[in-house]
Amino acid sequence: MADLGDKLDEIEGLKDKSFTLFGLRMTPTTIGMAIAGIGTVLGAAYQGILMYQKVEELASLDIGGYQAQMEQTSAKIETQERLLESIEQNLRDAKQLTYDIEKRVNDKIVRFEDKMDKFEIKVENTKTELQDQIQKALDNPLSGN
Repeated sequence: MADLGDKLDEIEGLKDKSFTLFGLRMTPTTIGMAIAGIGTVLGAAYQGILMYQKVEELASLDIGGYQAQMEQTSAKIETQERLLESIEQNLRDAKQLTYDIEKRVNDKIVRFEDKMDKFEIKVENTKTELQDQIQKALDNPLSGN
């Protein structure tokens, strides 16, 4: 198997495509590789500068200001939690009060119904007694009852 370099040398005129630049013998491939290498180095340097700027920006942040804002937010949240607990307790108290009132009203209704039942029984008894007396008086008008 022949060497690739030898085969490239055999191509007519390809070996003569080199020139000298700044005292160095170069080919188009060498120039392309040099440009790619320089581009890589410059790109890495530029990225390093950007990273340094971001690190500086982060280092200059006012952490104390953010911490103060977080403490204010925490205080507001705690206040809201206490307010919510108070509202919940008030709702529980109102529910219990409503239940107590309902129980008292139901008790009074039961007592009133009991009294009404007794009153109806008395009225029925009185009606029956009056009917009996009226019937006796009609049966025997001279008896004097």
